[in-house]
Amino acid sequence: MDVSVETLAGLERKLSVTVPSNKIEEEVSLRLRDLARKVKIDGFRPGKAPLGVVKGRYSANVREDVARELIRSTLHEAINDSKLVPAGTPNIEPGDLEEGKPFTYVAYFEVMPEITIKELKKDKIETVESEITSKDVDEALEKLREQHKEWVKVTRPVAEGDKINLDYAGYLDKELFEGGSAQGQELIIGSGSMIPGFEKSIIGGEIGKPFEIKVTFPKDYHDEKLANKKTVFKITINDILEGKLPPLDASFAEKFNVKEGGVKAFKAEIKENMIRELDRRINGMNREKIFDKLIELNPIDLPKALIETEIENLKHELYHNLFGHHHSDDEKIPDFPRELFESRATRRVHLGLLFSKYVEKHEITADPKRVEDLIEKLASAYEDPDELRQWYQKDGENRSELEAVVLEEMTAEKISETATIVKTKKTYSEIMYPKQETK
Repeated sequence: MDVSVETLAGLERKLSVTVPSNKIEEEVSLRLRDLARKVKIDGFRPGKAPLGVVKGRYSANVREDVARELIRSTLHEAINDSKLVPAGTPNIEPGDLEEGKPFTYVAYFEVMPEITIKELKKDKIETVESEITSKDVDEALEKLREQHKEWVKVTRPVAEGDKINLDYAGYLDKELFEGGSAQGQELIIGSGSMIPGFEKSIIGGEIGKPFEIKVTFPKDYHDEKLANKKTVFKITINDILEGKLPPLDASFAEKFNVKEGGVKAFKAEIKENMIRELDRRINGMNREKIFDKLIELNPIDLPKALIETEIENLKHELYHNLFGHHHSDDEKIPDFPRELFESRATRRVHLGLLFSKYVEKHEITADPKRVEDLIEKLASAYEDPDELRQWYQKDGENRSELEAVVLEEMTAEKISETATIVKTKKTYSEIMYPKQETK
């Protein structure tokens, strides 16, 4: 078997493999003789047809079968002998199948890049830190009270914060426009769920008294027919409900399974949960900053095949985030726009390759004690901590997920050892609700 490798653009390789004719002819002859003992051909008893007749009828098909199997059996050997590591499934182009001549096929594929990790040397990494204040806890409690409001019908005009039931119809140039009408829709005034100006214009409206409001759609509205257009909405309010906040007392705490200690114990538990979530978010943000710096210092050629695979994985993730995590045999992932995933897929592939190389270089393994500590931290948030502990002890796959988290943490710590860490203090809200802070 002759093998040659040609370097194409970037990571692409062309592998040419030639199999000697004698190897092909021996296998073809062997199969034809075996077939002659079994095949039934008109005019001959089963298994009695002359070999020449069998050869004339079946030789081409047998030769194709032999070629396919030779590709399967020789490709792996040829790749290994050439010391290549494919980044994806090779694209095979078989050559001509002529009797008495060698068989040549060509495999096109990308190879994994050669990586030499460049370590951080006092490179600056900006990380964040934060702490929970009593004000943060009070705000969290108020949000819980808001979520558990009791809605009571009132007869006064609409005010900020009310929940209303309304009918509306939107007109553009005195014509109803598509998607601009609804009946019996619920809306909380001030929620920002409608276009700017819509909710504010309804304030003061009264039940059963139709009125009109004028609203201009945003310039960047997704429907070009409505973008930056002045419209009129005819409004009828069916019901107005005022939210009544529940008192912050022991009864409210019991709704969240705090049965002893009243409001004081409830605040303590809320704070503990907030600290746990804040730590998780900060650790994730800081690890991302560290890994971003590693990527910045280590540009490498990335196999397109790996990026395409990662894009498909992200499409799959999005599909199940939208439609639930149940898998079915006839599952069809929509053809989401590729641009939604390309940047994230590229980063994942880049970081994945660097991460593996860095872990290998420094011989980093997940510390069993840290894995146990992580299990304990997770278990502390459960009503029955032992149940979660046993779940991780029994299921190796679930435990391996935690080991991966610990390995990621340890690797980030190792990378940052030689960096210059610049810490920035941020509030709880800035870290947990960054989009809200920028409004």
